[in-house]
Amino acid sequence: MKHKFLPLFAFLLLAAFTAGAQGIAFQKGSWSEIKAKAKAENKHIFVDAYTTWCGPCKWQSKKVFPQKEVGDFFNKNYISFKMDMEKGEGVDFAKKYKVRAYPTLVYFNPQGEMVHKTVGAYPAKVLLKAAANALNPETQVFTLKRRFEKGEKSNEFLQKYIAALEGAYEDFSKPADMYLAQLGKDKWATAEGWKFISKYVRKSSAEAFEYVMKNQAKFEKAAESKEKVEKYITRVLMMDMRGVARSKDKKQLTTFKKKLKDVFGKDADKHIAKAEYMFYAGDKEKAMQYACKYFDKYCDNAYEFNSIAWGYYKKYNDTERLEKALGWAQQSVKLMKKSFNTDTQAHLLFKLKRYKEAKKVAEESIALAKEAKQNAKETKALLEKINAKL
Repeated sequence: MKHKFLPLFAFLLLAAFTAGAQGIAFQKGSWSEIKAKAKAENKHIFVDAYTTWCGPCKWQSKKVFPQKEVGDFFNKNYISFKMDMEKGEGVDFAKKYKVRAYPTLVYFNPQGEMVHKTVGAYPAKVLLKAAANALNPETQVFTLKRRFEKGEKSNEFLQKYIAALEGAYEDFSKPADMYLAQLGKDKWATAEGWKFISKYVRKSSAEAFEYVMKNQAKFEKAAESKEKVEKYITRVLMMDMRGVARSKDKKQLTTFKKKLKDVFGKDADKHIAKAEYMFYAGDKEKAMQYACKYFDKYCDNAYEFNSIAWGYYKKYNDTERLEKALGWAQQSVKLMKKSFNTDTQAHLLFKLKRYKEAKKVAEESIALAKEAKQNAKETKALLEKINAKL
């Protein structure tokens, strides 16, 4: 009992040591209280806008925020605050500041005005650079936005502004079009033009993309690589493919399939099959038909095989679909044997009541996870269920 109450000074020392050891010292209280504290201390505000189900949010909170160098920088320059975007004040915060993906890291000046935003979980080095940018008016995305709206448009400024918008998941098409117009079409197929187009032009309907398509040889020379240009073209079309799939507009699908034929010629069938699979993914009658067409004939990607196999495991209970999903999981394992796809395989075997096979694969998955220093919590829980059935 005599050690229960520490002298005040010792307690404060212990608290300071603990806070330092834990990295970023996130503050408690309401959003209005956080803003008042920042204003009183003349410090910027850092908000980790997260959700409880977001994997990258959890990774960043566990692996990055506790690091000493991260804590040292943020605790010196920011009042830091965590806010769940699906609870309490977080719901209105998400609407007001257009938080659409997680985690979103939002930065405010001491007056409570949003000055910067980035989307995604980052390692310490990248996070610290973003946090430094949020303190500098020359790199703050919303400060740059105000300068753009007032008429600033040099290409040096536009490049800086576009990069900031990209990091914030904000639309950068208008300044990107302006940059290319000022650069001049005669310079698009140069090293400078290619570097910009390959990074920021992401729609096949864009004039610059059409120019790449019509002048591939020039761009291959500028990029010093035929493969880089081909990969860029494919990447843009795959992004458009997702947009067509979301639209559920059959006319868009028909037009897009024609574009794929024009671009890929005799090799278009694979891409068309993938476009149809994605388009009909939510269709109860046609989803499996088009999934089988793509995955049984064309897919050669371990992650894609695993993704659809896990999706079927979560969604269906009938033997036909589960057996098909098991086949896809096995294809994933054949292409690249890792803990993530052997875990999927084990789960499907368990659901199909093939317990002895499931046990063997689950144990193998746990061993692979251990070897790769990964968490096998879910697989271990599955193994317990399997053992209970044997």
